[in-house]
Amino acid sequence: MGTIVDAANKEVNGSSPPDKKLTVVFVLGGPGSGKGTQCANIVQHFGYTHLSAGDLLRAEQNSGSDNGEMIKTMIKDGQIVPSEVTIKLLLRAMEESGNDKFLIDGFPRNEENRAAFESVTGIEPEFVLFFDCPEEEMEKRVLNRNQGRADDNIESIRKRFKVYTQSSLPVIEYYDSKGKVRKIDASKPVEEVFVAVKEVFTSLDEKVKQHRDVFGRCCCLKTLLIIALDSSVGIICSSFTFVDSLFQP
Repeated sequence: MGTIVDAANKEVNGSSPPDKKLTVVFVLGGPGSGKGTQCANIVQHFGYTHLSAGDLLRAEQNSGSDNGEMIKTMIKDGQIVPSEVTIKLLLRAMEESGNDKFLIDGFPRNEENRAAFESVTGIEPEFVLFFDCPEEEMEKRVLNRNQGRADDNIESIRKRFKVYTQSSLPVIEYYDSKGKVRKIDASKPVEEVFVAVKEVFTSLDEKVKQHRDVFGRCCCLKTLLIIALDSSVGIICSSFTFVDSLFQP
């Protein structure tokens, strides 16, 4: 299998998956649902690397690359950037991080994004962390955060809500059908939201630890069986040698 960089340097079709086991959590929710704030808390408490698809795209649009102007226009219009562009940026960031646990924030934005990511990387998310928040509350938050972004005006915000509803909710429904959605009430204060988030990630850490313990016990059992088998073979061989010596002249 190829490395993450190999995957990033190939087209979506025929790409190789990474050669190490990665834990990926998709973080989804509408604009202003609090994804970025909660991801920062998760990074601090659980050691994940936070990759914001939106931040990576905005950085790329300012880099002077060939894709920059196209990305700028699409973001301003509230449209979804082509999957291959976003996936390559994500894979590059994953490789550069050196970590094996990732929060991918704001991606996949639609079913095509989802299918392309899984096809390229061979990775299914451990689960989807879904921040559920009423549109009125999200609109108020986005207008009040005053980040100076070109897409933080009322017209662009409402375009983004429309795209989110039409395109992203089917992704959430897809993963929900597989039992992989962890829904968080994001309308509550930040501290209360993180209490619910911590429960989800603490549960995941316990599951990973249990898997490692089982694997460790299996390895120990295998070692004991090999030792026992080797000892039995040695005893049998010694017995044959002893019996054979009785018949020697």
